[in-house]
Amino acid sequence: MIRRTPDAQRVILAWWQQLHPNKPTGYRGDRAAVAQLRHASSVMAASMEPATINLCRALAAGPEDLGQVALFAAVLADLREDDAGHRVASALGNPTDAPLCSPLRFRRILEATDLDFQLTALRRALALLKHRGHLADLVSSLLDWNNPSRRDERRQRWLYDYYQTNNPEQSSLIGVEANL
Repeated sequence: MIRRTPDAQRVILAWWQQLHPNKPTGYRGDRAAVAQLRHASSVMAASMEPATINLCRALAAGPEDLGQVALFAAVLADLREDDAGHRVASALGNPTDAPLCSPLRFRRILEATDLDFQLTALRRALALLKHRGHLADLVSSLLDWNNPSRRDERRQRWLYDYYQTNNPEQSSLIGVEANL
C-alpha cells in the first residue's frame, strides 16, 4: 500500500506534470501516454501502460501496489488542468446552485470499493468538472482512498466538502441528503 507521505505526493505531482502540457513554458507533455491512460478501460489495462510502470518505479512500489498505482495513473490522466480554487468534492457539490454531481452519483463514488468501479466513478466526477480540479487534493485523496486506516476519514472529508458543512447554514442538508 502506497501511503500518503510528502515524498509520495511530490513524486505523483511531478509525474503528472511530466505527462501534461504546460502552456506558459511551452512544454508539450507526453500526449501519447496521457491518451493511452485515458483509454484504459480498466485498472488492469492502465497497469500495463509504460507511464504507470514509470510511476511505480518512482514510488518504489511493489507488485502488490500495482493496482493502486494504476488507479492513480488512470484517474490523474483524466485531470487535464490543475485548478487549486476548490477541493474536488467541494466543486462537485456547489451549494450556491444545483450540484454538478447528484447526491446519488456522489454516494456511488464514496461507496465504490472495487478498483474498476472507483476508476469509473472518479473519471465521471472529473468529466463533470470538465477535467479541471485541485491536483494536490486529488492526489492526497487517491493516496487515502483505499488505505484501510485513512479511507473512512477521507471519504468523510469528501462528504463534508460536498455538502459544504463548514458553513453552519448548509450542515442541516447532511441528514436529509445522506439518507437517499
